[in-house]
Amino acid sequence: MKQYVFSTLVFLLAAGGACMAQSDQPTLGELAKKHRQEEKSLAVKVKVFTNEDVATSTPGTQAQSAPAASASSSAPSPSAAASAKSPDKAKDADKNPAATKDAPEVAELKQKLSSYKQEQDGWKHSAKKYEDLLANETSDFRRQVYQDALQGDKQNVQVFQNKIDQAQSDLEKAEKASSQGH
Repeated sequence: MKQYVFSTLVFLLAAGGACMAQSDQPTLGELAKKHRQEEKSLAVKVKVFTNEDVATSTPGTQAQSAPAASASSSAPSPSAAASAKSPDKAKDADKNPAATKDAPEVAELKQKLSSYKQEQDGWKHSAKKYEDLLANETSDFRRQVYQDALQGDKQNVQVFQNKIDQAQSDLEKAEKASSQGH
């Protein structure tokens, strides 16, 4: 019987020691609270997305915008027209040094246009990746997933092409207004 009591006593002391060792560690709730406080203390820039930032398209609007894009591709691009006028601008810049600096609106439109082109290139790259995956895939399920993703990427490429066309048109108008103002 003595041995039974002694074994129980050793067990209780060991269990109590283990409990004491655990009480030194912070609880899960305390760790979560500390983590939230650390996140708040970090200066994190938050990106707010607007409707202009997110490409949304429905099949009906996609079908309507495709003919407009093909019609605009037959016309000379605005950048080609702008480069044809560049010798005249160089002459104006020699006469008026203030004309070499873009108006804030023109600079903003150029930045927006560049951003749209980068986004479109990203969607084109993604579409190419899905085309490559689709060419080598044997699973019907994965093929369907890749086809859906490819279709979505192609729609996004078209959406950004429309945005690029609009931004180029706006840029031309702003450049004309800026050059007439100087």
